[in-house]
Amino acid sequence: MSVIESVKTYLGVEGKDDIRSVLHEDHEEILSLARDMADARTAAKRMSYFQSLKPLLTAHARTEEQVVYVPLTKAKEQESRDLGNEGFVEHSVVDMLMERMSKPGIADTDGWKAHATVVKELLEHHIKEEEGDLFNDLGNHFSNEQRTAMAVEFSKGKARMLGQKRPAKKSE
Repeated sequence: MSVIESVKTYLGVEGKDDIRSVLHEDHEEILSLARDMADARTAAKRMSYFQSLKPLLTAHARTEEQVVYVPLTKAKEQESRDLGNEGFVEHSVVDMLMERMSKPGIADTDGWKAHATVVKELLEHHIKEEEGDLFNDLGNHFSNEQRTAMAVEFSKGKARMLGQKRPAKKSE
């Protein structure tokens, strides 16, 4: 990666059509919902945030795995392959916790709130690591054109999983 690309990654100023920017926008929304869910004081509020988070998180994770992790697991460097594989594992841990939280009638329990807190903390850790090391690897191993194609593929795949005909546009 060039010095300019390294600085862009470090500062978070990739182009809007770069996979790193697209993932970052999703991460912000996911973290906001996870934090709101963990901090909500009533079962009804917790479930409302959970019901918004679960489909978004699932669509994001499955699409990210195909578009980002699979290509990274094929990189020449072991460290990059490890990052891709660790991403799969971290996603599966969050999936397991979210599945437990889906069981009816437990949103008003202390156990459910503990699960919500752990999900939030796992996501915070995962996203911090991803937006550092993994984003650097994306800059190192993929060209601007490849990262743009990844962004398009991610947006289309996520929209398909969410049942949208085309990717949702963020209002500016």
